Amino acid sequence: MKLPRVTFASFALAGALVTSAAPVSAAPVAADFYGAPVADLEAYAPGSIVRREPVPQLDVLGSHTERILYRSADPRDRAVAVSGLLVTPIRAWPGLGPRPVIAYAPGSYGVADRCSGSSQQGLATTMPALLPLLAQGYQVVTTDYQGLGTPGEYEFLGRTASARAVLDAARAAARETDAPVVLYGYSAGGVASAAAAELASTYAPDLSVVGAFVGAAPADPVVRVDGQDGSAWAATMLYTIDGLIGAHPERADRIRALFNDRGRAALDAAQDFCTTDALAYGSLRSEDLTADGSSLSTLMTGPVLGPLAEENTIGFTAPIAPVMIVHGVHDTSVEIEQSRLLEQRWRAAGAVDITVREFDFGTELVPEIDHTATNVAAYPEVVGWMDRLVARA
Repeated sequence: MKLPRVTFASFALAGALVTSAAPVSAAPVAADFYGAPVADLEAYAPGSIVRREPVPQLDVLGSHTERILYRSADPRDRAVAVSGLLVTPIRAWPGLGPRPVIAYAPGSYGVADRCSGSSQQGLATTMPALLPLLAQGYQVVTTDYQGLGTPGEYEFLGRTASARAVLDAARAAARETDAPVVLYGYSAGGVASAAAAELASTYAPDLSVVGAFVGAAPADPVVRVDGQDGSAWAATMLYTIDGLIGAHPERADRIRALFNDRGRAALDAAQDFCTTDALAYGSLRSEDLTADGSSLSTLMTGPVLGPLAEENTIGFTAPIAPVMIVHGVHDTSVEIEQSRLLEQRWRAAGAVDITVREFDFGTELVPEIDHTATNVAAYPEVVGWMDRLVARA
């Protein structure tokens, strides 16, 4: 899709929805909301809400907002508590059947607990991005992902962990109504949405998943690391390694041995990074961090990291529900190769209902803005696509 002209209004909307500094202010959260143990968590069904509290400061567009803690299962099938937000419009749903649920997978704000989507920092981006969805009358549920803000390890872009977090969030919202569910994610959230689309029929067959929006998803971890290496955002490539170490403690020593002293120090530092911290850390070349001078993308195809990278690669299981893939042609944060490769792999796996939209802003936007601008520019078409899906559900 060629966009010959980007209006000032669109550019302003991009800023308002994606990069606003602090459009809303949430009430302070008691630490025990996230961290206090839940008695007999194993006894709850996946998706059960085990703790909730109203957040009236976030009651936007005539909605009721709650901070929730719900039961999920980690990749080893152990019960874990995951946090998120449940935002329900107060006005009656005008359509037929129950109010549709948008299971919203936030993009990455970092890997430290303070970066979760329902935290004070994460809300500055999360809530504005929900406004177009709430304006349609949809109920929206978000996830902070397993181990992000809650006890346990956060596996950045972990296929199974993120998929289950999204699907169990959808269960938390739709359990009592059997509502149609649309999975929705952009950037890192696009990975979670894509993974959830792949696993929905096996992990959550009780859900009525009618579609998945997958925007600018770095679905191949090796391609992602290669694209970030040496860039201003290079420190974020360490998120993947830290996540693998946390998710596979039995392999931690072998993984850390792939790095030299500087590399191990960088891995340790990155564990406490939110987005701006990674940018402030500066440009890195992975060859300067590894023990043998190999690039990180090379190591991720080797015997130690290769099998783990393969486990977290999206595209080899065909989603049953319709999918819309969106990407900006000049995106330098997540290169468009990722979405093209994802579409190719899904079609080869047997997926048949895939809609692809590529946005070309030409030279009117600097490349650094292309990533977020595409997310905003796609909203009208994505919302129309979702409306059609839920209407026929």
